[in-house]
Amino acid sequence: MPVAGPSRRNRRDASEDGIEEAMPTQGTDDVVNDDEEEQSRRGAKVKKEKSKGSRKTAQAVEAEDNDDDDADADPLADFGDQPIDRAQAQKIHGFSQDWDMMRKTKHVQMYGLVKDAATAFAEFAEPDPASKLLIEMDTLMRDLMDTETEMLYHNKILHDLHQQIVRGEEISNIADRYDDEIRTKVAEYKKGTSRQKYGKSDQYASYKQAVFEVENPGVGMPPMADLIPREDGDESDDDDDDVQVGGVTQDYKCPLTLTILVEPLTSKTCGHSYSAASIREYIGVRGGRQQCPAAGCHKSISLGDLEPNKELAKKAKDAARRERMREEDSDEGEVIE
Repeated sequence: MPVAGPSRRNRRDASEDGIEEAMPTQGTDDVVNDDEEEQSRRGAKVKKEKSKGSRKTAQAVEAEDNDDDDADADPLADFGDQPIDRAQAQKIHGFSQDWDMMRKTKHVQMYGLVKDAATAFAEFAEPDPASKLLIEMDTLMRDLMDTETEMLYHNKILHDLHQQIVRGEEISNIADRYDDEIRTKVAEYKKGTSRQKYGKSDQYASYKQAVFEVENPGVGMPPMADLIPREDGDESDDDDDDVQVGGVTQDYKCPLTLTILVEPLTSKTCGHSYSAASIREYIGVRGGRQQCPAAGCHKSISLGDLEPNKELAKKAKDAARRERMREEDSDEGEVIE
């Protein structure tokens, strides 16, 4: 199982409290269900192990649900100070894989939970509380990204050590060497500015886009440079082209019906999406391959190119609900003479 670096536990203390504070006690039953609360608790437990100076395995983090004392074991200590042979190298490889599995199966799930909670806060909370809650959720999102980055470091360093042993290189005191490399990597990462750590992250851009859409319907998200202020150590805004790229206004309308997407299917050929019933009728009547009906697209598509898009379906459903709410608010505001 993978071994946690010396900075894992303190992170969890802050993030676990952050999760509890960020989740309000009222109005979020439709956002955080029992399964998601369990994921939140276990995700926070992973983060808490991030920074208290002991090396932990992913399985040890899991074991804490039953016995916290057992989680203090240090599996790399079993290797001692002697050179590692190839048979032992397989265990190192297993530790690396466990870090990657824990990141993919548990930690990454938290991104969707935080994004859903933040968009709900933006949509339903009063302006002042929403602002405070959204600041907390943004901080939590960044904490999750920090934790994932450290998980990637554990995975890569263990993988590299395994490869060196397989190549016949002699490695002694592997536990100390592993800890030293983790400390160095984490220290370098922490020195980075907010733009350097988050500005080019697809996960963070997706989060910011989702919240911005709720707060500013029909408006394209500004460049990330406007959302992540420049700090000492950043290049000037004019030079940082990657951060200057703005968001795209999401269109949730089917190009055939011109209404909000229903059970959207997305083309693997061109990436455009359509309501399931309308695109099946469009292609089915003609048969074979047909030109994509999206404006300006010249790709040809067939029914075999289409696949369900659950994430887009959820977004389209939320967009339809917000549109209905805006129409209702507009109707209530009209004065009937």
